Amino acid sequence: MSKKDIYKDIFNTELIKFNISKIQQLSQKLINYKLSKKHLKNKIIISISSDYTTNFFTDVLKLFLINKKVQPKILESEYGSLRYHIRDTNSFFWKQKSDFLILLPSSKNFSYLPNIHDNKKVIKKKAEKEAKLWLDAWSKVDKNIIQTTFDPPIIPGLSNEDAVTFSGHLHFVRMVNSILIEKLPNHVNLIDVENLVFNNQNSNWKDTRLFYLAKQPFSMETIPPLATRVCGKILGKLGFAKKAIILDLDNTLWGGIAGDDGVDGINLDSNSPDGEAYLNFQKYLKRLSLNGIILCICSKNDPEVIKEIFKKHNDIILRQEDFTIIKTNFDDKAKNIREISKTLNLNLDSFVFIDDSKIECALVKKELPEVFVINLDSSQPYDYINKVESHDLFYFRNLTPADLNRAKSYKGIKKLEKIKSNSSNLEKFLKDLKPEIHFEKIKKSNVPRAAQLLAKTNQFKLNQKVFSEKELLKNNNKVIVISFKDIIQNYGIIGVLIFNYKKKDLAIEIENWVISCRVFSRRVENFILDYLKKEVKKKKFKRILFKLDLTRKNQYLQIFLKKSNIKIIENNKRYSILVSDIKNKEKNYITLKDF
Repeated sequence: MSKKDIYKDIFNTELIKFNISKIQQLSQKLINYKLSKKHLKNKIIISISSDYTTNFFTDVLKLFLINKKVQPKILESEYGSLRYHIRDTNSFFWKQKSDFLILLPSSKNFSYLPNIHDNKKVIKKKAEKEAKLWLDAWSKVDKNIIQTTFDPPIIPGLSNEDAVTFSGHLHFVRMVNSILIEKLPNHVNLIDVENLVFNNQNSNWKDTRLFYLAKQPFSMETIPPLATRVCGKILGKLGFAKKAIILDLDNTLWGGIAGDDGVDGINLDSNSPDGEAYLNFQKYLKRLSLNGIILCICSKNDPEVIKEIFKKHNDIILRQEDFTIIKTNFDDKAKNIREISKTLNLNLDSFVFIDDSKIECALVKKELPEVFVINLDSSQPYDYINKVESHDLFYFRNLTPADLNRAKSYKGIKKLEKIKSNSSNLEKFLKDLKPEIHFEKIKKSNVPRAAQLLAKTNQFKLNQKVFSEKELLKNNNKVIVISFKDIIQNYGIIGVLIFNYKKKDLAIEIENWVISCRVFSRRVENFILDYLKKEVKKKKFKRILFKLDLTRKNQYLQIFLKKSNIKIIENNKRYSILVSDIKNKEKNYITLKDF
């Protein structure tokens, strides 16, 4: 197998579909191949502690993270270490440097399993005591934790009645899991073991043969979907989860060809197997949209025919207003996707493209390798939801109001772009929008959104330093949360600035600065830079200090710094800039106000 073929397989978007033998072979080949920087986005350190062996899982997890262009260093604890680590949060496992802690506990180490004579009150107290051990540990650790829920017991307490009897051990496991879910802190992500097995037909968490042979309770076929779930959580926390879906229409949202079959001919018939499958796929997409995922259309169709279908079809779930941008024309789909990306100010790697055409999918993969492409099999519409879900592309932990209103916000951007394109005077256009900005200190009500922006923002972000909610609240005097609005809409919290005063250096040091892409071209960054310059002069300082990480994603920031006369030097991370050298040429027309 050539090096080129190995690379192709390692970065194949359908890696999850490879059989476990091939996945393990690729995992081993990684040892002999050094990947270049262009293949990888981030370096992260992961510490794993488990109640069972994790050798096979660790190898596959590393492969799957590299497939997502993340380079991991994995620190694996010895077999069965978790039962000790959870009882001693001062141990080295918790203190060692790591970005993510992965915990794989087993219900076999429960201390308070009920017996048949326990009444409901006693069983509930036992469940609370079992959960308390984990809740206490979580509260003492200020790192990102990814943990599986407790697995069904290998030895059932009450045979087939174990889940439906109050004193059953499986019912007890579910009670403990429910308490953990109810009291889950923001820095902990849970992976539902039962849901994982339910949604992956080849998975089996109760492989007793493998458990007795290797002390691994789940089958080898369970490892890829488990690794995919863990990757999804990590990418979500790093800000690499997908934000938008671009959809084809014919044999994707409905059965049939709109141009040939018309409004009445396309298949969305709830009384037919395929028609019901298409309707459920639309319901699924509608749910994603309500959770903040942007929906767009890119389809080779007559726009008038499509408008008629959305307007007149009685059974259709998704309507025209559910889509932020609709591109129905006969242009190259890669070209249309580039235009959608530009209009929404979103990087191409924020998008998922879904189409039933192998040719169109191959074209987009070749022309836009950053876009995640899903090729549907139109003969199996019943499998569409599973096909999308199997990749774990979206991240819905700690959703904020800004997430839930994302589609509305991006429609505002589209409206703004339309008005802008019809205006001959850009300066007058920006001024007439009557933009207003608001600064406030960090507090409990805004800290979830602030922490999220620091983690997820990439295009305007000085460096990779992120802060937990606890860290932000602890340093509340040096954190500014930035909100923005104009006559088009209220954008809510769109930025975070973290800085402190360095009297000895006569400087303001910016620890990090992020701005949401939703307000790009509104000159918010110019206003904030002016604010910083005024703060420096007010303190009778001379400089602004900051650390800058040059990435493929923060090109917008780099261009802004260059426009401001800040010279960017390759391989230089630490900057000390005289305020007198900073040139902020563009007028911003923004007023500082209380909302």
